[in-house]
Amino acid sequence: PRGFTVASSALTLRTGMGLTDLLAQYGDDDPEEAEDPKVEQAARIGAIPKAQGAAPKAMARAPAFGIEATMPRVDPAPPVDLLGMDEVQNFTIHPANKKILTNPSFAALAKPLQGPVQVGKRSLEQQFVNHKLGHVERMSMSSFAFDEQYLTFHNFGYAANPARAVPVGEETLVTTEAAPQPGKTIWDKAVKRRRSAQDFQPEEVVKKPREDNGGDQEAPSDEEEKEDPSRQWGGFADAATVHRQLESEVRTREEEVARQKEEEKAVEGEERETKERITSIFHGSKETDYAGRSWMENRAQAPRDVDERQCYLPKKWVHTWSGHTMGVQQIRWFPNTAHLLLSAGMDGKVKIWDYYNQRKCLRTYMGHDQAVRDVNFASDGTRFYSVSYDKNIQYWDTETGQIIATFTNKKTPFCVSVHPDPSQQNVIVTGCSNKKAVQWDSNTATIVQEYDEHLGAVNSVTFCEEGKRLVTTSDDKKIFVWEFGIPVVVKHIAEPTMHSVPSVVVNPQKKYLIGQSMDNKIISYEAFGRFKFMGKKQFKGHMNAGY
Repeated sequence: PRGFTVASSALTLRTGMGLTDLLAQYGDDDPEEAEDPKVEQAARIGAIPKAQGAAPKAMARAPAFGIEATMPRVDPAPPVDLLGMDEVQNFTIHPANKKILTNPSFAALAKPLQGPVQVGKRSLEQQFVNHKLGHVERMSMSSFAFDEQYLTFHNFGYAANPARAVPVGEETLVTTEAAPQPGKTIWDKAVKRRRSAQDFQPEEVVKKPREDNGGDQEAPSDEEEKEDPSRQWGGFADAATVHRQLESEVRTREEEVARQKEEEKAVEGEERETKERITSIFHGSKETDYAGRSWMENRAQAPRDVDERQCYLPKKWVHTWSGHTMGVQQIRWFPNTAHLLLSAGMDGKVKIWDYYNQRKCLRTYMGHDQAVRDVNFASDGTRFYSVSYDKNIQYWDTETGQIIATFTNKKTPFCVSVHPDPSQQNVIVTGCSNKKAVQWDSNTATIVQEYDEHLGAVNSVTFCEEGKRLVTTSDDKKIFVWEFGIPVVVKHIAEPTMHSVPSVVVNPQKKYLIGQSMDNKIISYEAFGRFKFMGKKQFKGHMNAGY
């Protein structure tokens, strides 16, 4: 306190010194503060001794008599204004509080709790938050209570209202399909409904009145049925009624089987018409030359320095092969010589083009009803396969344009690959829309094996290691490596950052798999061994992903 000093050596209180004298020593040396004139006047006349410090202020508040006149008055709980104090306003709100008596700021509401954290928890709020958006309370209900209300509602037509704030008079919910039976519980036996003859009658049959007495008795009214619940149900279903029902079901089944047979006949007729109208048009003057050589033979001589040439970026436009009326889906080189081009069009046609000489269309293969998805040559080029959106796989003779075989599994094939072994050119694998890679034998037009592990449509099928391994890609963003002929995945390639790879090719040295990734990249894997991902051989720069 101001004005009160204590000697460092000792503080001595005399016995005769009262409490009033001790409190009076709390003086105020502030000259600016003036004393109360009433207290000063009372001190002059000798009514009370003049006190210094806090005593004059306490005495001046109210008149005092006796010993109270000399005692100061102290307010134990003075009014304190805390408005605007940051230390009080920015306190942390406990998440479990249901009421807030102040007006806290947003910073106070979002302020994290401070204190020791238990082992295994990141923060103090973790015990109050059980959802991404806050705290969610679960309503506890035992299985017995749920089953009790469920069975009571379905058997007797009433149940307790599950809402929290239930208005007066809506404590019980009743069904509108039948008359409720309040008072009954699950321990009471429910009345079973007897099957009547009306249940076996078709909907078109109009309900006739009862004719117990020669047809003079009228049908019971709704009020009579309500009074007598037994009138709502008919009599026992006799054997004749059951027999009529069985006859109706048999008749419906026979009609369905006949309709299916008609559809199958129509499909067979369409296939027969397709085979009859399949034609191949040769656009040249003669299919053989003066020496009897076929138009397919390579007459262009390869340059002597072909092995020494290097591949550079294209510098100029050379030629455009025009003939398809819609987009071109796939292009394949003729095996070994590459003197012919085979193109699959969205117009349902396959065309073969001359590359070296006049660069014109030599033959058009018209056999598909819808767009052709993929084509692929056999090892010698004399035959090729085509798959289309009409769900058919066709085996063609390249020279004559005739179809050797047509087969289908009623699923849309997206790609076709021929076995690289020259002795197994009748073995092909197609990737279909039913999440399977199907192995076919074109000689018998039958399915040999199905590789079924993907979760999406199979987009590409690639043979590796001279036909010993099979690599498939799918819309499920996975790459599977199979042992050829065995439907078991030996290598599963799937990463969270991977995208779908709709197209895959093998480099000429048969060492790497090059794939088109849907994240605008060209990725590469080893084509042998462990099929390792080549992270340093990624090619970026495309700005638009797509098939």
